Amino acid sequence: MILSMSTTVCRATEISVGLPREEAIALFTPEGERLWADGWDPHYPEPGRREDPGTVFTTGHGSHQTTWIMVDHGPEGVRYARVTDGMTAGTVAVDVVGTAERSTQVRVTYDLTALTPAGDTWLEAFDADYEAAIRDWATEIAAALERCGGQDS
Repeated sequence: MILSMSTTVCRATEISVGLPREEAIALFTPEGERLWADGWDPHYPEPGRREDPGTVFTTGHGSHQTTWIMVDHGPEGVRYARVTDGMTAGTVAVDVVGTAERSTQVRVTYDLTALTPAGDTWLEAFDADYEAAIRDWATEIAAALERCGGQDS
């Protein structure tokens, strides 16, 4: 439900990744996401720091730049704080919720708050498209794994 000013949206959904736990979680690091997310191009103010808690990076999407900070990274998941200047701020988490020999079920959770009326509008669209967007992630990951030969057919 969208409220007036200062909208907060917390959404979570699960997807399956055709890899064991550690390899699956690696796909949700800044560099891992490059393998499957079209247009994902993180830039690092400290290039030698890319995979550990405290890692800072930025991404661009359209005319907006987002600053990300990795706050936790381990075998059970990865968490980020993020701020898109003049739009939204919040957290993103990818947590392992189940595993099999060659498959890992993850929950992707976005908890974002609008900082401006433009952010409210963006969050409204984000909320409406969330399930489909995360399902698209699963499709993109599966396609990338197939191209790389990393998934059993």
